[in-house]
Amino acid sequence: MKVSRFTPSLMQHEDLEAIFVQRHQLAEDIVKRISDSVLTPSPHHTLLIGSRGIGKTHLVSLVYHRIRQQEALQNRLLIAWLREEEWGVTSFLDLLLRIFRALQENDGDFAKIQVKGGREGLIKRVESLYELSPDEAEHAGAELLKEIIGENSLLLLMENLDDIFSGLGKKGQKQLHAFLQENPCCTILATSQSLFDEVKKEKSLFYGFFDIDHLEDLTVEEAIQLLANIARVRGDRELESFIRQSRGRDRIQAVHHLAGGNHRVYVIFSEFLTRQSLDELVEPFMRMLDDLTPYYQARMASLSPQQRKIVEFLCDRRHGVPVKEIAQRCFLTHQTASSQLKDLREKGYVISDAIGRESFYEMREPLMRFCLEVKKQRGEPIQLFVDFLRIWYTKEELLQRLLLLNKSSKLEREYIVDALQDTYDEYAYIIENFNAFINNCTQEKLIALIGVLLKSFSSKETNKNELIDVLETLGFAFYYIGRYEEAIIALNEAIEINPNNTNIWDTRGMAMIQINRQKEALVSFNKIIDIDPNNVKAWHLKGVFLDGLGQYEEGLNAYERALEITPNDVEIWLSKGWTLIKLERTEEALASFNKIIELDPNHAEGWLSRGIVKFGFKCYEEALASYNKVAEINPHSKGLWFCYGELLYEIKHYEQALICYEKAIKFEPNKELIWFGYGIVQVQLKQYKKALDSFDEAIKLNSKNTIFWYNRGCLLGKLERYQEALESFNTAIALGDQYSDVFFNRAECILALNRWDEGIEALNDTLNRFAHADESDLGDTEAIIRNLFNSTTDSAIWRSRIKTLIELYHKHQVISTLGQGFVKSVPTLMSEMVSDKAAQTWLEVWQELASDYPEFQIPLRLLDTAVRYKQTKGNKRVLFSLPIEERKLLEPLLGIE
Repeated sequence: MKVSRFTPSLMQHEDLEAIFVQRHQLAEDIVKRISDSVLTPSPHHTLLIGSRGIGKTHLVSLVYHRIRQQEALQNRLLIAWLREEEWGVTSFLDLLLRIFRALQENDGDFAKIQVKGGREGLIKRVESLYELSPDEAEHAGAELLKEIIGENSLLLLMENLDDIFSGLGKKGQKQLHAFLQENPCCTILATSQSLFDEVKKEKSLFYGFFDIDHLEDLTVEEAIQLLANIARVRGDRELESFIRQSRGRDRIQAVHHLAGGNHRVYVIFSEFLTRQSLDELVEPFMRMLDDLTPYYQARMASLSPQQRKIVEFLCDRRHGVPVKEIAQRCFLTHQTASSQLKDLREKGYVISDAIGRESFYEMREPLMRFCLEVKKQRGEPIQLFVDFLRIWYTKEELLQRLLLLNKSSKLEREYIVDALQDTYDEYAYIIENFNAFINNCTQEKLIALIGVLLKSFSSKETNKNELIDVLETLGFAFYYIGRYEEAIIALNEAIEINPNNTNIWDTRGMAMIQINRQKEALVSFNKIIDIDPNNVKAWHLKGVFLDGLGQYEEGLNAYERALEITPNDVEIWLSKGWTLIKLERTEEALASFNKIIELDPNHAEGWLSRGIVKFGFKCYEEALASYNKVAEINPHSKGLWFCYGELLYEIKHYEQALICYEKAIKFEPNKELIWFGYGIVQVQLKQYKKALDSFDEAIKLNSKNTIFWYNRGCLLGKLERYQEALESFNTAIALGDQYSDVFFNRAECILALNRWDEGIEALNDTLNRFAHADESDLGDTEAIIRNLFNSTTDSAIWRSRIKTLIELYHKHQVISTLGQGFVKSVPTLMSEMVSDKAAQTWLEVWQELASDYPEFQIPLRLLDTAVRYKQTKGNKRVLFSLPIEERKLLEPLLGIE
């Protein structure tokens, strides 16, 4: 279900009802007034007053659908729903013409209209009004409307009635009032942002004419209900449940303090609302401000210069200000300031509080102030404020924030061997008992150690305990230098002597993992747990092992058991977090990483892992803050610079991303993903030769990765090295790539090599496979058309091949894609190397072959305009033959800013 922000009238009736809140009784009252107007001699006219976004159109739309379902009114009521912004109404005649248009558009009511000649007759009679003088047309139009209504009643739905009355002027208002008085069969449901003189002044014609209902803001409870309704209609049960929990309610309350009770704000907020976004308030709130800024700018534009000055001043002040200060600071007289403030209050821009004889004014909607601040200060104050709210409502995030502000200079200890080995007691045992190796535990010295131990073992008699110590040390030493089979032999001998030594089972299990003897590894870890059910390390290693087998839930259970024993072990929290990520339980994973940081604020991997999760959530600033913390603690941390590069690439800081990837390569030169990311950044910087070298390096390290081959092919295609590109795409497909884009690119390469029949066959096969697949993007059709144009100037060949393309795309029901590619190829024709004659011929061939297809009407119109623009040497008058929306589409293709 798509909730419309600004046009609820486009939504389905069921969806309007499903998300409706607050105004149930008012909706029933309005429906009854309209029903009474139709069924009794006394008409009722209703005017809804409320600021923009308060839900007026939603209510009108809902009433419209309910009226439509009233059986008693089915054959007795016509409805003319005027468009929301009827800017062109400047007289009573204009209003009549708008009513005729609305009735013609409503097929459901047309059968009730008894006009000679039916629809065509009505159209002709309306058109004939344009041949009369304005006075004659007004009289004839009024008579025609009476005839159309006949024995029925007419409901006029008129939004922004104040604008319509302003356009009508005194004369038009008088004519409308007279028509309504003479024809009690008409009833009005209208809206306005505020009361206006024509309905509120006692001497005006329409004073007392309307039943006036002021629409109230949403309360917090009603806002929660609205968002819960939207979540339910969208099928997001988790969000619906969370909204009703105390934590979710707190999040919405935080937004309510800022947003007030404006319905539209919550509808916009709901578009990107997830359980995660309620927890992470900053990003969605900033996105909401971005969406609302044009709305508030439009509201500012509707004010007089003096009123804008007052609003801007109140935004800067951020608190209640007395009239005297407002007048002084805005260089207005006290009387003028009071008058303008009164008008602003009636329009819903400001509120006032009286203290004694003095009134203090401030902005009614803090969001309007924030949006205007964003325009001035690029969002920085807003970001800090929302960040504060997020911290205020989440205890865990408060601690996290304090940790972020911690400038402790304590450094994380350096790892001498890789992290997995660093957890073993055996390694500590070697360090402790063979201090000759404490500063330089190289492989050569370990081999020397083994020789010494073996010599000692064979040259003297040892007691049982000494024998176990030697065998254990030998086993770990062999394990450390990668001689796993020999390690297992030594450890098995030790187990024969003492089967209850958990350290020996530990090393044996890890050695078994290294040679893929998983079942025996699991036996080792389970044996440790049998010996010592509270052995944290065994539970941890068992979890790591199960995780490696893809048994994530079982691994998670092992971590949970380990944490029951030792709840403050950061390494177990780290392992648990990454297993949760594999289970796609990212919020819980984030909580695990936050726990690590709580326990050890200088744990580099905890911060790095947190940053990776935040990056996945698209919380880029928080991810960057986490990576910065890692760089502060340990700039040599594995994976840091690769993660930095990914993030900077995502936010389009390509030069900085390039530097990060270069650092990552220095630390891990044999990591194919780093080389691949390096190449992707170089493509963005148009360093194509270097990018190709990077892709080749990635492929050298892992020649089975289809993504590497695919991107290599795309880059070669960009360089017009189509044969090499084709070979890359063929390799990707041979390795198992079955995505649509690789097949489309392959077909495009064959066509670009001018192997037309083979290329068309490949394109047909690809469209047959993917034209209706969900994941398909239908390829770069623009490239096919551009290459066809560039391949020849022979119009006969163009005609033959264009005909084939049209038939092919039509056959697969994706001809609109061909039209889009056709439009995107316009810049090719604009080249100075292309003659006017060639461009004209190209246009004529397409017009000849594609003009019967509805999907090509706009593309052909755009190309025709582009060719004339070229022929007239860039005369912009040519462009004004197009509607503005089509003109805006064409201008960038012509190189017009």
